Amino acid sequence: MLIVATIVVPLLALVLWPGNAPMWSLIVLVSGYSIGGPASSVGFDFPRTDLAKHRLGTATGAVIMGGFIGALVAILLIGVVLDLLRPDGDYDLASFRLAFAVQLPPLAIGVVGMLMTRRNLRRRMAVQGREVPPWREVWRSGRWRQL
Repeated sequence: MLIVATIVVPLLALVLWPGNAPMWSLIVLVSGYSIGGPASSVGFDFPRTDLAKHRLGTATGAVIMGGFIGALVAILLIGVVLDLLRPDGDYDLASFRLAFAVQLPPLAIGVVGMLMTRRNLRRRMAVQGREVPPWREVWRSGRWRQL
């Protein structure tokens, strides 16, 4: 969730900023997006944790294509919104703000899906006797230092 926040918070700030956003806020936004790329590899952990070995290739492909298609759809939606708002190509700041805001609903849907999937996976693991402690408990116990 922290990684998603590094993308959503600067994006919201950029969309809601009155007037021209300062350069530092754009640098924070680009940094958040760049952190999101490597962090998306966490998506591979779900299939590896609970799927049968013979399904891992398909699951890995689904994870890769999900991220790729999500990025392409976001780029497409930004372009479509810009074309609808300014068909003449004379873009302004308000058009870009609305266009970039189209990323927020898919991000929200992704977060909800991630939380639901995580809950279901942890429930199945608990039935099998494999308990995953909450991160707060891991942090307090100091076990994170052993990783």
